Amino acid sequence: MSEQLISRNKENFAVRCLKGIGYWLLGSFMCIFLCMSMLVLMRSLLVLKFFVAFCTTAIMLGLMFNWAHYSAKRDRNAIKYHNMEYDKYMPLKMSLTAPVISYVMVVLLFLSKLGVIGDIFNYFMYIDMWLVPYVKIFTEETVITAVPWWGVFGLTILVLLQPAVISVTYILTYKDVDVAKELMYKK
Repeated sequence: MSEQLISRNKENFAVRCLKGIGYWLLGSFMCIFLCMSMLVLMRSLLVLKFFVAFCTTAIMLGLMFNWAHYSAKRDRNAIKYHNMEYDKYMPLKMSLTAPVISYVMVVLLFLSKLGVIGDIFNYFMYIDMWLVPYVKIFTEETVITAVPWWGVFGLTILVLLQPAVISVTYILTYKDVDVAKELMYKK
């Protein structure tokens, strides 16, 4: 009954986008505190770098999952109970909006690596703090020349995990697919 009351009115897309960006910012701030508290220890222990990388990824992707999950539930209930119209492009729209800051930073990172603009690697790491443990795995330096091309492509793939999680979560939640049930109890 409470889900039906939540979905009476269709959520404004601009508000949904701002919520997504808010989730992204919340994840960034949480990762800043985690990385700053572990930065000294990460210099010497490779295992800790992997552990912190796993934690920051879980924080950021978990928040993206949460936002997409509840948005899909809201949409599913609005369509099911209140005859709202389904927007088949919603997963794509959501995937493009929430991590927009990460997209801009990746483009700037590529331009910096190519030498088109100055070194913005420090800014990249401050803004996408959840990627710092991954950077620390392959270099301790904070200049773009210390990052190999495979590292730039690896960071790009990590950034692209955000829209993948958002899209897959939205689609599976909207279709009411219980992934755990499918994996565990499928005959």
